[in-house]
Amino acid sequence: MTVYAVMNDDSVEVDIGLIDLSRPPQSPIAPSKPLPHASKTPPEASVNGQLKAPSSPTLLSRPFPPELGRRRVSRSNTLPRLPRGAMHRTRMSMDGLAMGPEKIAKLHRWILINFDLEVGPKITSVYPPLRLSHVEAQNIAFSSFPDSSQFDEGSQTHSFRIRLRNPTGEDWDSDAPRPITVDGFIYGFSCFTRTKDASSKRGYQQTSTVVLTHLAYPSLFYTLISKLGPSFMNHGGPMLEAACHNIASWPDPVPGTNIELGFLGTVIHAEIPNAIETQQSMSALPPSQMGEADIQMLVSVCPSEPPIVHYLEAVVSHLWSIWECVVLSEPLLIFGHSPVATSIVVWWLRDLLRPIPLSGDFRPFFTIHDADHAAFVNTRPPQAGLLLGVTNPFFERACEHWPHVLSLGRPQSSRQHSDKNGLVIGPTPGWKSTHKRYTSRDHALLKQLEQACKGSDHAKRLGSEALRQHFTTRTTALLVPLQRYLQSLIPTPSESRSNLANAGRLKPFSDAAFFASLKTHGSPLPFKSKARQREFYERWLRTPAFGLWLARQEEVVQGVLKGMV
Repeated sequence: MTVYAVMNDDSVEVDIGLIDLSRPPQSPIAPSKPLPHASKTPPEASVNGQLKAPSSPTLLSRPFPPELGRRRVSRSNTLPRLPRGAMHRTRMSMDGLAMGPEKIAKLHRWILINFDLEVGPKITSVYPPLRLSHVEAQNIAFSSFPDSSQFDEGSQTHSFRIRLRNPTGEDWDSDAPRPITVDGFIYGFSCFTRTKDASSKRGYQQTSTVVLTHLAYPSLFYTLISKLGPSFMNHGGPMLEAACHNIASWPDPVPGTNIELGFLGTVIHAEIPNAIETQQSMSALPPSQMGEADIQMLVSVCPSEPPIVHYLEAVVSHLWSIWECVVLSEPLLIFGHSPVATSIVVWWLRDLLRPIPLSGDFRPFFTIHDADHAAFVNTRPPQAGLLLGVTNPFFERACEHWPHVLSLGRPQSSRQHSDKNGLVIGPTPGWKSTHKRYTSRDHALLKQLEQACKGSDHAKRLGSEALRQHFTTRTTALLVPLQRYLQSLIPTPSESRSNLANAGRLKPFSDAAFFASLKTHGSPLPFKSKARQREFYERWLRTPAFGLWLARQEEVVQGVLKGMV
């Protein structure tokens, strides 16, 4: 196993299979003394008598071979060789992990912390250190475990979103820095593992490894936790240290860029959106730039595996109603048998809203222990635009007054949704709603989806890709009449110069003028009738999403016009 490190534009090839990553980076190791799991330590693996971490850029003692003299991301420089006996540890430990302040600062550009949760839910380890309030720590711990396990042994990944709050009372780690946030929330990606353990009273051990981040990039972080979680469970601290060094070596997450990210033996070709509301579409890389283990992804969309139709099989004919509810800022309760299902579907629905700004809250997996539980679950009408993913049967009764409930799974002839013990849990998979659809279905796509649900995994993938393309196109089409009318509100340069007090501002939006334009030009969306078209846009103009969208458009216009005045 080799790593290519770069320093002063010279490079060297170093064998990192002999590096013990479980040691703190500060611990010197004499180059003449062999490591316990190796017969020799090559001189190239040490610098000034000290062994460097595998991601260190200073593993140099001789020039890099000329044919390999260019900087690149290599899969081999991200995965350590582990000592014998590192497999199948029953308890994970982060003892001995250490990174300098500069490395930790670079790590925080992408992630906040990694958790190892056991005995719980209870946080047992955090790296790098982070200051959390007691409420936040408890919220994270409960969100990292499923409400109930659907298997005796195995692993599953899910995600959650929690609100940051001002610390009060005792903090989890008062000496550490507070989390950074972009939108007031932090995002958790959890790998939950359950293994049999005869020494435990319950007969099994449950552990969640969690990555917290301030970046709403589900595709990227699902990939990371899916690789890190099992590796950490099998090999312990060395894999976590390698992962942290990998991430610390990544470039900044600059909007609108395509970057290569090395992570535990894989090279990720990640496309970063220009803005969080940008609807991403894949730009294919030439085969010559992709390795066998390489992954290409749009970071802001939900993961493509498993295909989304796997969870929506019971509601394929209702997907057009569900899409309308999402863009009209209607609250949706998304019920699933596991947080795996709810978190994927909530991220998928959130993606369909782009480029319309997010006006409501969304929670991929929400528990009764969440600090926002009382605000969301009460007798009042639910908040506009709220997408709430739940698995606890408690929510079926507590939220029975909600106008829209999406229950995930395969269609069933009777109430057969049960847990592994045969107990009936939650509503029957399907769509329960008061919504009356405005637009027509795409019958060709509907037929493809129905066949995909009965077909192969490949058919499900194709159907899922077609489904996302269809609804992202519809969301864009929804805005066409508004963008057309908006053009008439942009003042000309002469108007801006003659009215300096309002220079760069749009003319006031007039509902009557907009509907006159809509009547004349129509909409690309296939509405059932002209009357239904008007009713739809009347509702959309009353949503909080419209106000946010109009404000964003005015910001763009102001920036352009101010440069012209």
